[in-house]
Amino acid sequence: MKKNVLLIVFIFIVIFSVIIIKPINDLDEIWNYNTARAISDGLIPYKDISMITTPLLPMVTAVFLKLILNEIIISRILAVLIWSGILFLIYKILKLLIKEEYFCLISTALIGVLCRNIYCIDYNVTVLFIALIILYRELKDKSEYNLRNSFIIGILAGLAICTKQSIGITLAGVTVIYKVLFVENVEQLRKYIKLAFVRIIGILIPVMILFIYLIFTGAINEFINYAILGISTFSNKISYIGLLENDNIEIRILSILVPISIILIATILVITKILKKDNEKIKNILTLFIYSFSIIIVMYPISDAIHFLIGSLIAIVGLIYLLGLLGEKIYFKVKYDKKYRVYKIIALILWIILFSIISTKGIENLYKYWNVEKNTEITHYKNIEIGIHLKDRIFEINNYILKKEAEGKKVYILDAEAAIYMLSLDKYNKDYDMFLKGNIGKDGEDGQIQKIKQRDKDALYLIRNEKLRTNWQTPLNVINYIRNNLNKIDDIEIYEVYQ
Repeated sequence: MKKNVLLIVFIFIVIFSVIIIKPINDLDEIWNYNTARAISDGLIPYKDISMITTPLLPMVTAVFLKLILNEIIISRILAVLIWSGILFLIYKILKLLIKEEYFCLISTALIGVLCRNIYCIDYNVTVLFIALIILYRELKDKSEYNLRNSFIIGILAGLAICTKQSIGITLAGVTVIYKVLFVENVEQLRKYIKLAFVRIIGILIPVMILFIYLIFTGAINEFINYAILGISTFSNKISYIGLLENDNIEIRILSILVPISIILIATILVITKILKKDNEKIKNILTLFIYSFSIIIVMYPISDAIHFLIGSLIAIVGLIYLLGLLGEKIYFKVKYDKKYRVYKIIALILWIILFSIISTKGIENLYKYWNVEKNTEITHYKNIEIGIHLKDRIFEINNYILKKEAEGKKVYILDAEAAIYMLSLDKYNKDYDMFLKGNIGKDGEDGQIQKIKQRDKDALYLIRNEKLRTNWQTPLNVINYIRNNLNKIDDIEIYEVYQ
């Protein structure tokens, strides 16, 4: 127990040191925080806020923002908690499967290092966390008929649906059908049907609560508009092939190894089924294989490094398990009396080296954070580093917006970075604060153009200077409509102003 507490504290401090030193430059962080901030201000998801995922994560974040402090630093601490839970669960899963502590610690640490650039609060990460909790419960529970565990797994899968509907539904489907793979006779089939029914009930409870909330708040139609029909307008794609050309060599190697490991695991499972050589290790491999597919869907349609690492993390755990089994076989074939002692010494040395490197980097990060100039002026960004150019831009654009609003004009920023400025003004503009393809409802870009046509003629639209590169998900048809049909009246920083 003490070891687990110390490990959790160590993981928490290291991840905190990685996240806290990041300057404000991650739009995903801004968008996720902005949605939670809007909810904490009393706005209703879908009805007042443009969202394409189910709302559990921003709603939970909003509670902490309301109770503690409405600043991005709070969402960063929540990110630390989620990622600490992910890495600790990976350690516990490996410990269940492999037993050898140093091997599990080293493997977990390497996964932590691998994910160092994607530590942030995110709905995909939250579903991964939930999936790992379910996976741990599945692997730990050796009984064939545990209704209590199945009900808890169902509740967790339901919470995953309430966090992100697409991955959540896939994960929920896996939890329901998973046990049927172990059915060998009629009696076991009866038990499976009961377990599946209990899991479905568990899944439905949080989902029904969400739908009751949407109906009660009058947001159900807008939920369908944004989170169901609106997704059809999402045309952004990044091919998996692009991972093979990634600047990070770790990503390039893993993008090859992960598909190979999945094929290898599938082959092993097929052979064992044909030869009828089922045992606990094969069941563990099958469990990892099935649950890895519940998260791999994260990679579609955007297979960048972030989505790849999140989507393949359970598959990577499966790959480590296979390597552990291979190492075990080699170990038992070695004829040397003191081999266990040699293994322990080598493993301990490797762990001490890795622990020292990670601890040193963590201390270095915390020292940097302590000494760096942190923002104390701009609302919602306090105690975080902001680059001097971004800070100046925020002040200049915000002063321009306040000036124009004092003249009775409404100002909209049609850009991926809009939330950066609106946050510091405590303003929220539905559709525009995350102005991306797929995030603007079922009518897509044509619908936004119609809204512009119908809006007050005094409204001002800030669009990025045409000489500057726009975000790859920007609805360019809307931008081009403004540029071709409205009157340019001003320039402010990186934006052109149209009326």
